[in-house]
Amino acid sequence: MRKRTIALIAILTALLAACTETTGYNTTLVQADSLMASHPDSALHMLQGIPAESLKTKADRAYHALLLTQARDKNYIVQTDDSLIRIAVRYYDSMRDSKMQARAYYYWGSVYRDRNEQAIATEKFLIAIPFAQEAGDKALLGRIYNNVGYLYCLQGLYNKADSIFQQAEKIAVWLNDTILQVEALTMQGKICFKQKDYPQAEKKLLQAQQATSGNFRQNRLRAAISNALSLLYSRTKEKEKALHYAKQNISLQEDTIHCYHAFLTLGEAYFKTEKYDSAAYCFNRSLGSSDYGIKADACMRLADIANRRGDTSVSLKMEQMHLAYRDSLEQASQRTKLLETEQRITIRKQQARYESSLNRYSLAAIVSAAICIVISLLLINYRFRHRRQERQQLERENELRRKYVQQRGELEQKEKEIAASQDRIARQHINEKQKQMLEAELAGLNEQHTALVKKMRKYSEVIQKIDRILSVYKENKIPKEFLDENDWARLLAEVDPRGVVNGISEKCRLSEIECHLCGLLLLEYSVADMGRIIQRQRISVYRIERTITKKMGRDYQAGELQKWLKSMVNDSMKQENVTCNT
Repeated sequence: MRKRTIALIAILTALLAACTETTGYNTTLVQADSLMASHPDSALHMLQGIPAESLKTKADRAYHALLLTQARDKNYIVQTDDSLIRIAVRYYDSMRDSKMQARAYYYWGSVYRDRNEQAIATEKFLIAIPFAQEAGDKALLGRIYNNVGYLYCLQGLYNKADSIFQQAEKIAVWLNDTILQVEALTMQGKICFKQKDYPQAEKKLLQAQQATSGNFRQNRLRAAISNALSLLYSRTKEKEKALHYAKQNISLQEDTIHCYHAFLTLGEAYFKTEKYDSAAYCFNRSLGSSDYGIKADACMRLADIANRRGDTSVSLKMEQMHLAYRDSLEQASQRTKLLETEQRITIRKQQARYESSLNRYSLAAIVSAAICIVISLLLINYRFRHRRQERQQLERENELRRKYVQQRGELEQKEKEIAASQDRIARQHINEKQKQMLEAELAGLNEQHTALVKKMRKYSEVIQKIDRILSVYKENKIPKEFLDENDWARLLAEVDPRGVVNGISEKCRLSEIECHLCGLLLLEYSVADMGRIIQRQRISVYRIERTITKKMGRDYQAGELQKWLKSMVNDSMKQENVTCNT
């Protein structure tokens, strides 16, 4: 209780100090801020010319950090270092200035957006929303919605993105902000296109195009609309319209060398009109992009063109490149992180609303005390239940280990009996009837051995972890746990105790993932399940299996690699048992 009293006094002292601090900003900073909307390049030049020694107060340093980050963003300068904007965030958080907090978090999110860390960028934008709402800054709120919607759209969360863009459109109409309205309508049209609602997509895109008529100088937005319309008309088989808008898209590009997406769209339009030479040229130009999605789509179309020309070798090469880029694109997906961030922000908002409500009532101290008592009781209860669960889990794990060791011992004993029977059959001079009896006994021992292997694996912690991962996939969810290096080492030790796979790996120079797949092939998993365990698609599993077979110097046949591996492991076990028995 004494610690809480001291903390409360400290908070009150900080608030009083914040209230008495003045915010008379440097006049040059105020002037640069006023130029930001109409002349962002002049504002940037002015801010870069301000000497550091002239910024004598925390307020000036924070304001300068915010404005410089904003000016760089408005001049389309990619920013990957957030150390500058952090200065502004820390200061305005301490001052509890909601208007400046909204701006600071928005541009902090912009930095992470430039770094392609979409989950963190979304987190900062979502934090900025309540501050912008509290400050009544609708212009900033509209820009925040646009950015959040764009990030949702990148990860395929189209319903969430559409809802956000509709809110942005309402704000744009209220503010009479044509640029914001055009951006929101264009993105809504693209979402409808992704959801195959082509009439609604055309309606939204034509509304956006109509809004750009007259004295509208934003060529970037006009190009985006033309690009979307070209793709739409290509899909609806209106070939001439598709080609017209694709060419218009190229003509509106400021950089006609690196406009890879525009070349992809133009190539698609030429492909639909069966002008394959022009289409191939455009698709090859788009391969210079660093975007895996653009590369994958271009390779797919180049494969189609080669196939229609009868060039099967080029077609096969392009298909392989398409699959490789698709795999890379899926691995780079940040959708799960984005959803986790949204959930975390929702919880944070609920906590913030709760805390702000306490500040509005005079009985905040009493309520806080009551809540602390409740939380303490819940925490005690939680710890009690958590410790009980930990004990139960530990007991289960110990029981599993005991059973595993027991089954392992029985398995080794059974292997010795099998080896002894094989030795008797091989060494003793016996008649045909005795031989048949011994062979029947051996067959029975082999069946018991197989049953023991399956039973032992049931008690394996690694196998149980794999089963948990696969069960999560069957529920169409993304698992939170995967096999680490220790798990793979334990799995190989269990399924291949004589180290046959490690021997093949050293001899044939197998990669880590190829070695992992060899271990899984010794178990009875489907190709789809093996792909889930090593986090690859089914086609990638076949490709890896083909590569292993080639490195082993064998001809590839479906399912043969698994038979070879099992045969080599079984032979090594028999050979060792015979040697030990001798």
